[in-house]
Amino acid sequence: VYMWRSRVGFDQAALGHMYTHASAPHTVAHARKKHREPVLEELPLGTNIMFDRRVVRGSTYAAQVGPGTKEFDQTASQAKAKTKDVRKRQKPAADRSAPPPVDGRKHIELQTEQYLEELTDRPPEAEAEVQTDAFVELLPQPLFVPVKSGVDAGTQVEDGELFDFDVEVEPLLEVIVGKTIEQAMMEVMEEEELASMRAHQKHFEQIRNAELAEAQRLEEAERRRQEEKEARIAQEKQRLEREKAVSAKVAARSFSKGLLAELQSAVTQSLTESGFFYDPLEAEVREQFVPWLLDAMDDCVNQARVARAIADDLITAASSRELERSAEVARLAKEWAEAKLEAQAKLEAQAKEAAEAAAEAAAASEAAEGVGNAEGEEAAAESS
Repeated sequence: VYMWRSRVGFDQAALGHMYTHASAPHTVAHARKKHREPVLEELPLGTNIMFDRRVVRGSTYAAQVGPGTKEFDQTASQAKAKTKDVRKRQKPAADRSAPPPVDGRKHIELQTEQYLEELTDRPPEAEAEVQTDAFVELLPQPLFVPVKSGVDAGTQVEDGELFDFDVEVEPLLEVIVGKTIEQAMMEVMEEEELASMRAHQKHFEQIRNAELAEAQRLEEAERRRQEEKEARIAQEKQRLEREKAVSAKVAARSFSKGLLAELQSAVTQSLTESGFFYDPLEAEVREQFVPWLLDAMDDCVNQARVARAIADDLITAASSRELERSAEVARLAKEWAEAKLEAQAKLEAQAKEAAEAAAEAAAASEAAEGVGNAEGEEAAAESS
């Protein structure tokens, strides 16, 4: 704020009414403070919109993080903690607008305006309630009746004065009947036309199907001819390739034969002089016959050894089986003798028991006969 302090002098003798300044303009030493300082918590630390929480970043179609959500609360708490840390690290700059107060006093902010204003951190609020009237249904709108206009008049009409129904209705009946018959004829003609169109369409579809079948047959024949033509062309190409390969082989063979005619004699002579040729019979005897003979002798010796071992095993097994058989025969003979003795003893015991039973039976019969004879004698004595 710039204040101009000047002494103005008025010189009537000067040309016109002019103002002159006694001193040059200068600024006021201490500017007047505002009546309300901005709250530090509400001011952002920086002016870069990249660090402003109110700027939405990312896709506008995605879910936004608004107040009341968990993510928003976490972000707000983190930002508040970060702001507190920054304010702790940064010391507030000293206010150099006024000198420090004297001991025992302090600076306060005052309003120097003509009209004072009550300063509060929160504007005054008031609650009010309003009750609306009950909903009233509108009455149904009355039926519109036009206003009667004109003059009423009346007359008397006798029977037969206006028209004869039988005579007047005849043309109406003719028109109705004629239109009905005409409509019926039109419907019949339309049905006949539709039937004719269906028959024509069916005939056309038959002709078209026959033509399609003929076209497919011709296409199939043309395809077969084309395939046969391609096969013939491929066979001809293969034949030409084979003839070309055979001619190349014949040329290469004739060339190699002419080239190797002299080379063979030269190589043979060189190898003979170097000592590479040897007696084939001796080489065959040394490399084939002698190893074969040794292998055959080894096989024969092995076969004889195996046969001798098998014979020894057979003799040992036969002798062991013979011993086992003789022992089994002796055991069976002993068991048979024991069984025979037991059978004889059983027979003797049975015969002895039978003899004892017969003797007892004879004694019992004799005793019975004696008793019978005594009773007979007693009876005879009594009768006598």
